[in-house]
Amino acid sequence: MAFHLFDIFRSKDGKQKTVEVSCKELFEAAQEFQIRNLCFWICVDMIANAIGRCEFRTFRNNQEIQEREYYLWNFEPNKNQNSTMFLHKLISKLYEENEALIVSVGSRNGVESLAVADDWQEPQYWPDQQNQYTGVQVGELIYNKTFREKDVLHLKLNHCNIKTVIDGMYRSYYQLIHTAMKNYQWENGQHWKVHVAQLASGEDGWAEKFQKMIEAQIKPFLESNGAVLPEFDGYEYTNVGGTRTSTGGTRTSDTRDIRALVEDIFDFTARGFLIPAVLVNGKVEGTADANKRFLTNCIDPICDQLQEEIVRKRYSYEEWNAGNFLRIDSSSIIHFDLFENAANVEKLVGSGAYTINDVRRAANQSTIAEPWADEHFMTLNISQMSQSARPLDVQKGGNDDEKNVGN
Repeated sequence: MAFHLFDIFRSKDGKQKTVEVSCKELFEAAQEFQIRNLCFWICVDMIANAIGRCEFRTFRNNQEIQEREYYLWNFEPNKNQNSTMFLHKLISKLYEENEALIVSVGSRNGVESLAVADDWQEPQYWPDQQNQYTGVQVGELIYNKTFREKDVLHLKLNHCNIKTVIDGMYRSYYQLIHTAMKNYQWENGQHWKVHVAQLASGEDGWAEKFQKMIEAQIKPFLESNGAVLPEFDGYEYTNVGGTRTSTGGTRTSDTRDIRALVEDIFDFTARGFLIPAVLVNGKVEGTADANKRFLTNCIDPICDQLQEEIVRKRYSYEEWNAGNFLRIDSSSIIHFDLFENAANVEKLVGSGAYTINDVRRAANQSTIAEPWADEHFMTLNISQMSQSARPLDVQKGGNDDEKNVGN
């Protein structure tokens, strides 16, 4: 059975063409797509989950505030999405299409709403004037207005789309998986050889009778969990399935070879996303160092680009220069264990580097509404070099005086 599908590509003359695809080819393509999809979306979800845990901190006159802009990015970008859903869609579009567009979808009662565009017409780049985006679509709504560059937040993941490169590797590597699957099916399947005597094969209409016998008796025997195969005079059946070992036995294959090939796809997909492979394949060893590399190489660059785009579009140079800006804090991505880090907390506060409220916020705890919680403390064990060296100078000077008195 075969049917026609409209090819998503067009021929050289620009016209649509149809291609004939068999059901077997379609099912094989579906299997390949499922593995490819699984690897891709696991990596995307890891990045989206991590960025969803980031805190968008807002500042005015270099002092942190939590007002409307803070609520917009951390809780409700629009009426239909919370911030986590919004960021998941943003990261998905960014990795699917190598770029994403955030537009303002209106303001009601002085409250602005932001949304991630589903589609838009790619503008021509002119270095001396702003880009203009037309045909912007959010959901089912297509805007007739033209969005200028200053009106949108435009993010681009890479200079070249890495997804096309990964897809090419999928297609070449899946051939190995397909071969391993066929080998597994052969080694674990039923394969029988039938020896037919000349007397039996010389009868009139033997081929038709033999085919009917195969369908009526041997096929149910092979497919059944328990059955009896009658053996007639002139017929001899021999099982030739599986791979012979050196001792003459039969080796049956398992799925570990196939699983190893699939894990290879996970590994090179993770590398394409700049994610340490150990975080994707589920292993526990080395995850502490892997998490640091994940944040440094994958998460922080995306946060930096989004932060820069927000500051330059939603603020301005004058406001930034006056200390008004937004900062994306990724320190809360890794789970913070209070009891495990008790000694580190004491050092952070006791060295005067951070206040008690700074540490509580980093630990995802509520701040203390007391003035002393925002003050900096320092233990008596820490002092300036000149103060630490003074007792030695005094002691040395005192000994010299005693010597002079004695003389």
